[in-house]
Amino acid sequence: MKKLLGIVVLSLFLNSNAYPLNFNQKLSDYLKPDMGLTSTIYVLNRCTGILTYKSIMMFKENADVGLYYNQMSSEMMNRASKYYSIHNNVSLDAALEVNAKRMMQLDEYYRQDANEMFLKNGMYLTGIVGADLMFCEALHENLKKD
Repeated sequence: MKKLLGIVVLSLFLNSNAYPLNFNQKLSDYLKPDMGLTSTIYVLNRCTGILTYKSIMMFKENADVGLYYNQMSSEMMNRASKYYSIHNNVSLDAALEVNAKRMMQLDEYYRQDANEMFLKNGMYLTGIVGADLMFCEALHENLKKD
């Protein structure tokens, strides 16, 4: 009986969520009407991360769709960099460099979270990852109208 209990406890321990998700809040929950410039830059940077992740995923299946998401990410990064440049009084090139590094880190975070989602339910684009992707696609469409 003790062996059985030990096996059950061990299996629960091994199947538990050993790696918490990198993001605990969906972008749609983060967005506020009176959002400042720093928060706007944060949202745009997270969008570059998830859109880059989606772009890389899609290149494997459909290069045209991958390029489309890559373009969306690039447009979001350019906008974030313009705001960053103004907010921090740096050149646009310096802002692009900072945001490119952030994009690569955020892409990695989304990749980790998507892999964790896949382990939990067999799908990559669920939970916060899927919600952020849908949010950023809609945000991109709204920004194109401006």
